[in-house]
This record gives sequence, C-alpha cells and structure tokens, in this order.
Amino acid sequence: MDIGFKEIVIGILVLLVLLFYGVKSKYMLSNKVAAKNLEAFLKANYGTDLKYTDLYRFFNTATMNPNCFKAVINKVENPKVEMYLTFDASEIATQKDVKSMYPDGLSFHEEYIQKQEVVASQAIILDKMKPLGVSLDWDYELVTLTFDKSYAEAEVLEKEHYFIDLFSKEDTDKFGYYHSFKLELNFLDNAFPNLIHYVSQENGVWLLKDIKLKEDDTNFNETRDAIKVKIEHYLAKLDSKLMLHNYYSTFVNKADFGRVIYVEYTQNKRTAKEVKEAEKGVYVSPINGYVVVYWNLDKKLAQHINFVSISDHLTLEEILENEVTNLI
Repeated sequence: MDIGFKEIVIGILVLLVLLFYGVKSKYMLSNKVAAKNLEAFLKANYGTDLKYTDLYRFFNTATMNPNCFKAVINKVENPKVEMYLTFDASEIATQKDVKSMYPDGLSFHEEYIQKQEVVASQAIILDKMKPLGVSLDWDYELVTLTFDKSYAEAEVLEKEHYFIDLFSKEDTDKFGYYHSFKLELNFLDNAFPNLIHYVSQENGVWLLKDIKLKEDDTNFNETRDAIKVKIEHYLAKLDSKLMLHNYYSTFVNKADFGRVIYVEYTQNKRTAKEVKEAEKGVYVSPINGYVVVYWNLDKKLAQHINFVSISDHLTLEEILENEVTNLI
C-alpha cells in the first residue's frame, strides 16, 4: 500500500511529539525543581532577605535552553526593591551571582545593589514632597503624584516643578526614565479631573510639557460622551455625511484645569459595500478633517466648536499645537 503525503506528515509530527517528551523527561527540569534550586540560590547568597514570585519557564530561543526560567525577586522588608531574574534552573543552586542576558547588562547582584539605591533615593524625594501634601508612587515610565490638599493650578504646577528639580539631581537613568515619562496627577478633593502631565528631556534638562486628560478614567469617558453628543449634533447640521473617526486627543489649559481642548478626526459616512470595496485596493485614509472643541468641564458645555477640513495628514499633536495657539 502506498504511503501518502498526509501519512508522512502525521508520522513526522508523532515522532516530534515523542522526541519532545523524551527530551523533556531527560533534560527539562520541572517547575518544582526550578523553584527549589532558586530558593537554594537566594538562601545561600542572601539569607532570608529576598523572596521570589511569578516563577515560569522562559524558553530562550537564542540558546534553546529548556531550563531557562524567569521570576520576580523582591526584598522581604521592602517589596519596592524588585528585580526580574532570568536564570538556568540546572545551574542556579550553586551560583554566587547570575549574569545578565545582555552583554552590557548588570548582573543580578549589581542590579540588586542599584535597586536599593534607587528605592532609597525615591524615598528621600517622597519625604520632601509629603510636607507639601503630595504623595508619590513610582511605576514604569510613570510617576503618580497624589495631592491630598486643595491647591490652585499655579500651586500644583509649582509642586510639580519642585518634584522635577529633586528628580533631576538624581542619576535618572538608574530610575529607568531615560528620555521621557509621565506624571499622573490625582486630586483627593476631586477639584480637578485626573490628569497626565508629559515630561521629556531636552539637552540634558527635564522639562514639563503638555497636560492631557487621563483617558483610562471613568470621568474621562463621561466627559467624552458629553463632547461627542455636542459634536454629532454640530456635524448633523453642518454636513450629514460627516462622522467622527474615533481617534482623538486632548490638551488641558495649565492656567485652568477645567478648560480642555478636544480634537477628533472626521471622515465621511460609508456603506458596508463602500468599506468592503475600499479594503480591496490600496489603503487610503478616510480622514478628511477634524473637529475641535474648547470644553468647560465645570459647566459641561462647549465654549467653541469648529470643523476643519484637511487634505494633507496632520498628527493629533500637530493639530493641538495649532489649536492651542488659536484658543489659549
């Protein structure tokens, strides 16, 4: 009986599966063994100072090592000292240190020393901000400033500048903030909406840039829904063919956090058939303009609304830059 192509493929797959389980049983250490070996490494080198969580197998395609694992390591007395360790479970138990996966990266112990220094520096900055009624929370590319007292806009900006001054005196590369990051501004008295203040480094100097509404926030969704109702009513009167493109951005007035510029792209309404036909050919952006609204958050009304037709593509940041000049 002739053996067909399908049977050959199935046979190869069966052999590969058997080979995989054969290799696994012979060479691959279990998660339980990896955990035991990691515990031995931590105890031998750090006593009871460190603990691990989130241990999982990390199959490294660069080395094809079946015993490569990852884990999160925290200092017991201060969990903010946190490292991510990639290690070979077959070697970790007897190691004094673990090299970085990257040629110029820090070893595990070097990273541990640096993280302790960073957390200590962050604590010093926090101690200096607390008397001003501001608490801090550090995260990846984000620092949250929570204001537990009532302040006017100018006072909020003054405290942000003070924070940036303290931050700039540190080795900010060690903090993990290289060229830019964001400040999230939260207000416990709810006097202002939650905001995102962008920070960037220019010629070695950290500068506060634009402020935007925090988009992943319930209040933002309510605000956008109210603005959309106003825009859709405006567009229906202006041109019934126009609709919103669902790509938007905001700019908050630094002198009055209750006043916001909102911009969103527009396009012409299309039937399902027109959309399907457009997908067959070369992609052409349907964007034909944008709507700009100057919105009063306190009164929940539009102080200005306008449609602007565009033939050449403009980014939302370019649009906002133009409209800020016009409106503020």
